[in-house]
Amino acid sequence: MEQVKTARELGLDEPKVGYEWNAGDTPPGDSAPGRWIVRREGNNWVVLFHAFKGPTYIIYTFPPTEDGERAAKTMTLKLIEVAWGRA
Repeated sequence: MEQVKTARELGLDEPKVGYEWNAGDTPPGDSAPGRWIVRREGNNWVVLFHAFKGPTYIIYTFPPTEDGERAAKTMTLKLIEVAWGRA
């Protein structure tokens, strides 16, 4: 898996609280369909799973740094790979 880019590396401004990165969805027919999201909240980057028919779950939090953003995005992409059976 290639290294993910942070908002700054993509040429965006410093991500403000509320900034979201949509990493992708669970595969069609998944028993728990939903979307994986990385969001900048207060003092953290948060990995979230938003169930299409249910709540949003906080999976893990990371520091509010650029390294924290990269780690959150990397974790989220790995979780998607697992959900799709590719890892």
